[in-house]
Amino acid sequence: MIDPLEPWGLQTLARHNDKNIPGSPERAVSRSVIEDAGNRLWLMERIAGTQVEGRTAIAENLQTLTDSGMDLLLPYRKTTDGEFTAEVMGFPWQLSPYVESDELPRPEFIYDRERGTALAGIVSELRKHTSGRKMSESGTESSLLDYSRQLADTVAKHQPEISARLEPIYARLFPAMEQFPSLPKAFCHGDFHPLNILWKGKSILAVIDWEFSGMRPEIYDVANMIGCVAFENPAALGEGLLPAFMDGLYSRTDIADESYESLPAFIPALRFAWLSEWLRKKDQEMIEMELDFMELLLSVMG
Repeated sequence: MIDPLEPWGLQTLARHNDKNIPGSPERAVSRSVIEDAGNRLWLMERIAGTQVEGRTAIAENLQTLTDSGMDLLLPYRKTTDGEFTAEVMGFPWQLSPYVESDELPRPEFIYDRERGTALAGIVSELRKHTSGRKMSESGTESSLLDYSRQLADTVAKHQPEISARLEPIYARLFPAMEQFPSLPKAFCHGDFHPLNILWKGKSILAVIDWEFSGMRPEIYDVANMIGCVAFENPAALGEGLLPAFMDGLYSRTDIADESYESLPAFIPALRFAWLSEWLRKKDQEMIEMELDFMELLLSVMG
């Protein structure tokens, strides 16, 4: 039989089906943890053919960040041919280190200031290590406003009762979203929230799931983090992780004032993507929670 690790110059010792694999399983066709003969653990992912170009770009960017000195990453291993993707049994695969981590305590984590400070450090390091560097295009950048308008059209056709509730939200957000493309840009993770972090206690081991990374308005990751944490409990807006996160950003980054000023609109605007996910899954409870949350954000943030 073919050794699955052979393209990377490694020898398989064992496959671990008992290991928990963090991150979204939907971002790969299949995933497994394999131990090599040197007792190192690897995450082996089979990806779709349509993902190869984008995932190669992500691998190149993670290698660029690693080479520049950014820690807390799990860069993909190159094959013996110097490629980031290998063909095994006719399918494309990628290999990255597997790290044992602690489960994020939900929803208690929202009160941990230590986590907020650590997360601000990631934003700071990402800005530092991508500034002035040419990053590969992963093909994920798109207009948030165009995406949201397309969603609005789809919802209007198929779920008019939800569309009626969304109309005042569109009226508040769409004009503000027209200004987003003019904001300063930076390389962003694209799906930055605590569940895409591997934790050891309250310290960060690694940042995972870079599938939506790319050049975006610099406040993108900040807005997504705030929205995701506050969705756990809106009380998080005033205590614990999020205030420490913002304090860390103010002290460690040079994010522009105009970007911070866009947050009252940017945070709920990003929730359109989450709403789309609940609609796709036909999860009525989450749809209702998301609509409630968007309305709450608009009322709280003015």
